[in-house]
Amino acid sequence: MDIDNKKTVLILTAQFGAGHISAANAIKDYILEKDSSVNVIIENFITASIPRMNKPMVKLYENNTKYVPGLYNYYYYLKKSFDSKHDIAHKLYTPKLIEFILDVNPDVIISTFPLAAACVYNFKIKYPSINIPTLTVVTDVVDSLEWIYPDTSMYFVPSLEIKNRYVQKGINPESIKVTGVPINKKFCIENKTKESNKYKILLLGGGRGLFDIDEDFMYWIDEFIENSCNNIEIAIVTGKNKKLYDILKEKKPLNNIKVLGFVTDMHNLLREYDLMITKPGGATLFEGILSQTPVVVKLPKVGQEIENARFIIDKGIGLVYTNDEDLKDIFNSIASNKFDSIFNFMKCNMKSFKNTIENESIGDSILNLINNK
Repeated sequence: MDIDNKKTVLILTAQFGAGHISAANAIKDYILEKDSSVNVIIENFITASIPRMNKPMVKLYENNTKYVPGLYNYYYYLKKSFDSKHDIAHKLYTPKLIEFILDVNPDVIISTFPLAAACVYNFKIKYPSINIPTLTVVTDVVDSLEWIYPDTSMYFVPSLEIKNRYVQKGINPESIKVTGVPINKKFCIENKTKESNKYKILLLGGGRGLFDIDEDFMYWIDEFIENSCNNIEIAIVTGKNKKLYDILKEKKPLNNIKVLGFVTDMHNLLREYDLMITKPGGATLFEGILSQTPVVVKLPKVGQEIENARFIIDKGIGLVYTNDEDLKDIFNSIASNKFDSIFNFMKCNMKSFKNTIENESIGDSILNLINNK
């Protein structure tokens, strides 16, 4: 710690999907909004321990979720009900990460990825005399035990239902705060309205631009809205997928759809657009909730996204389709003005759910942990 008693917060995250990092950045903003003097360090826990392992592990995750989701899900659902203390996968990263933690000497450690929380648990076992509060942020709408470790000071969870499930599993309810998945406050959009008789739709594939719909369907949409341009407007955000951007923009350009590359102002787009056709990541769902933008997602194949899709259905905040024909039906419904009642239903549910999460308490909760340690 600095000699001027400046407080240090260490946030451990990972690159397995964008949600863990976006949650870390949002938490940093919430802290600094309450106390700008705090030193907030965000660190990829693998980079801090075994840097050469980061790219291979990220690639392995991407390949497993894309090509062998059944194998990925077997391990995921095993960990969902398996006591995390018995999972030894994190032992590889612990020794060097402990050295990193000792060097930083933080006043609180926050984990936005379960393996990072496991390494922090190992640190606390090895150094029981060092009193550092720990906080875990659950970044999908899941109640998996892989996030749970003894002596964790506090948990931020996405919904009241997840809190209830963790209490059922023996976690002290006073240590669980329902904050939603932490999202940048710029996504908080109040009283958003849409143009009369027109739907503006964003087609998203995440930061890497990996869509759940193929290029052929994009051209089907382009042809479809040529006859429905009065009430449907669409933009595609290709993210870092430059190959797709070049195809849709130049090689075989779309005629009726706006093509955007990597964007840094997604909050402004969501202020302008009414509906997202996207992937069911935890961060994306809460960007939709805070911005009052209902989501349309394809039934996923990967564990945590399956749980997120169930949340979409249970809360009535979006639609989950199974194939291209289902999605065509949704477009036909929008074009024929039969969609209004569904859309209003979803927006109303988003507003109701938004009132159940305490995202504004994030900064205060963390500072209280530091001050009361």
